[in-house]
Amino acid sequence: MHDGETPVQMVRLILDLAREMKIPVIAEGVEDKIELMMLKEMGCSLVQGYYFSRPLPTEEFEELLRKELEKRFNNVKR
Repeated sequence: MHDGETPVQMVRLILDLAREMKIPVIAEGVEDKIELMMLKEMGCSLVQGYYFSRPLPTEEFEELLRKELEKRFNNVKR
């Protein structure tokens, strides 16, 4: 077993257990696209971490969210 396999197996186990118990899971600390893709492949759709943004004060977060929603809305309208 490689060193990287055990953490991946633990994440998979936690996600399987949470899914079985119908408990939503938020993966924290996602730092790169590889981690994001692995989590998505395992069925984890709620993630947060530096890959998306550094921690922000409330006002800055609201502005970031507003801009992202506007961008997505404008893409849907086209």
